[in-house]
Amino acid sequence: MKTDIGRRGFLAGTTALLALATTSIPARAASGALSVWKFGGTPAEVEAWPAANDKFLAANPDIDLNYSFFNGQIRRQKILAGFQTRKLADVIIAFGQDIPEFAGFGMIQPLEEIAGDKLEGWKDRIVPEILSSGMHEGKLYGLPTYVDMATFIAIDTDAMKEAGYDRPPETWSELREYAKKLTTADRPGIAFPATTAPVDINIFEGIAYANGGRIFDEETGKVTLNDAGVVGALQLYADLIADGSTPSGNSMTETNFRDTAQLFGQKRAAMWIGLSWLNTPWGVMEGMNWAGAPFPKPDAPSGAFPPVAAIMDGTAVLMVSSSTKNPEAAIEYLDFWSQNEQLNTWGGNPEIARVPAGKSAWSEQGLADAWPAWVESYNAGTLFDGAEPMPRFIGVSAVESALATAIQQVVLGQKTPQEAADEATEAAQAQIDLLRG
Repeated sequence: MKTDIGRRGFLAGTTALLALATTSIPARAASGALSVWKFGGTPAEVEAWPAANDKFLAANPDIDLNYSFFNGQIRRQKILAGFQTRKLADVIIAFGQDIPEFAGFGMIQPLEEIAGDKLEGWKDRIVPEILSSGMHEGKLYGLPTYVDMATFIAIDTDAMKEAGYDRPPETWSELREYAKKLTTADRPGIAFPATTAPVDINIFEGIAYANGGRIFDEETGKVTLNDAGVVGALQLYADLIADGSTPSGNSMTETNFRDTAQLFGQKRAAMWIGLSWLNTPWGVMEGMNWAGAPFPKPDAPSGAFPPVAAIMDGTAVLMVSSSTKNPEAAIEYLDFWSQNEQLNTWGGNPEIARVPAGKSAWSEQGLADAWPAWVESYNAGTLFDGAEPMPRFIGVSAVESALATAIQQVVLGQKTPQEAADEATEAAQAQIDLLRG
């Protein structure tokens, strides 16, 4: 039944509310059911998260936490299905790259509207450049715990020295030279993943963006997969294969980032291309000596856009569902993960595979021991110079799907880089036009 409220009743109600607002009322502890979906993570992180959840429950005994973990590569499908069936979790821990789509489809809500005075504490404790990875159109939609950066290369330093080199390659031409010289009868000089897994696509995007490429131009609304910078990066993949420096057969389109890291860690590849964590989550065989370095830069960038030093994204960003019935408990959970004790998980307690979001994590000895160059650059204020967010816009899923097809066509020798990029651009633009009306 519809109820009409007259002007006098409205004013009386407003007066009562104002009186309540000015009365000192103790904040009530969050309570009730809270569902959390966590997507992806390194082995150490996957173990550490539930252990931290136990601490959260001990501090919040009135909250009934239902925590579920899923593979990070299915996140978009799982979250979209949950939204469509109205079974989306209260808190989603996914990738910052997903935020524009999730916000655009009304799946998550701005945190400023529900976080209250906790927001200032988040700003105090989290590195500003990393906190911005949770923002979209000027609003904070996600609380990041760390970021990954692309693209990097790992190299077997013993193999490098045997080949007569004293440093990792620094240019694309040097990379090809190294890869050929490091190739032996039973070991390719370089391995890279080319499956349709989102991380494999991000690895490629880092190479293309450093070459002045982009996958989408937000100013014009045009897909730019056939930009010369992207085509040039596709050509680099094709050249490494043509040089005979990569694993044989179709294995690259079936071997994702994790499996490629293991190839390297077992000395079955002399170099491999990945994100900033490289082999720290997966390990290497006993006695193996290796080093990580930024991926070599193009000899002469060919893209139409400014080259970037790196692209980065938070892959454990906490977001609050727009359909949650318990925003108080959701915010309490986010605030728990904003505390230094939890953020220091990525300062070497126990994880060293990520670029930490927490300012205090950068003072942890574990991080300094694992990545002294990172810590030195962070302290000098240069770690994020020239870095940009990984591609993030409404329709990114469709564009990256088309890009994955193009990468596989090139790797399998089915199409030239230009042919594959042109077809991918046309297919992705059709999807973008549908999404944007």
